[in-house]
Order: sequence, then C-alpha cells, then structure tokens
Amino acid sequence: MKRPLLIFLLPVALSACAGKLPPPSPVATTGMASPELALQRSIAATTTDLRELGNIRPTPLAAPATSVPLPDDLTRRIWFAWNGPLGDAVTKLGHEIGYTVTITGRTRTLRVTTNSVAPVVDILRTLGEEAGEQATVSVDPLRHAITVAWHA
Repeated sequence: MKRPLLIFLLPVALSACAGKLPPPSPVATTGMASPELALQRSIAATTTDLRELGNIRPTPLAAPATSVPLPDDLTRRIWFAWNGPLGDAVTKLGHEIGYTVTITGRTRTLRVTTNSVAPVVDILRTLGEEAGEQATVSVDPLRHAITVAWHA
C-alpha cells in the first residue's frame, strides 16, 4: 500500500520543482537599493528637466528709449502665414515689402510657423525669436535689406 502511494507522490512532488520562475523585477522595497530602478528614475527626472529647459523662452529685450522711427514699409500691417524653413519665410516676407534678402552661413533646416496680422517688423522679430541661437535675422532699413545670418 505504501509503495503505490510513494510512486504517485514522488513524481507530483518533483513536478513542483520543474516550473519556471518569472524573471526578477526591479526591487522597489524601502531599504533595498536597486541600481536599475534608480537609473530609470534618474533618466525620467533628467528628461523632464530638459523638456522644461527647452520650453523656456528668453525675455524679450526692452525697446530702447530713443528708438529711431521705422519706415512705413516696416510698420505696415500685413497678414503673413508660414510653416516651413526660416530662410524661405524671410525671403517671401522681404519680397512682399520690396527688400533684398541675403542669407549667410551654412543654411540649416529650421522650421518656423507663424500666422498673424502684424507689422512687418514684428513678424521679422518673431521669426528671429523662433530661430533662437541658430540664426540672427537683421533688418537694414536704409539699404532696404534683410539678412539671415546662420551661426556656426
């Protein structure tokens, strides 16, 4: 009687040891350090901080107290809608007001978006702000010229 019972119970007991264990997961218990979990948290915090830094816009410069009056072609209000490269936007805007446009430096594919009714000088200022540290948009009203200078 004991022998058939032993023959039945022995395989059942050994089959319990044959199961696969699930892969270990990161330890999140207080007091038990997990380098993987700490690294994941650090990466998430760094990513969040970098996104916040990317969204920071510099405060606009205050207009000088003794500003020179601008010509009418720069203060004229126009509707300008654009979604594309910076150089092409400035070129289109310059040709609309009759200014020559010069692009210097190594051109990059910087996409800018604007859709506004505003004075031309404000639209150019907005395009320059969107260019950020990559390029400078400058206007010479005496020579009727606009320059886009790409930075290295």
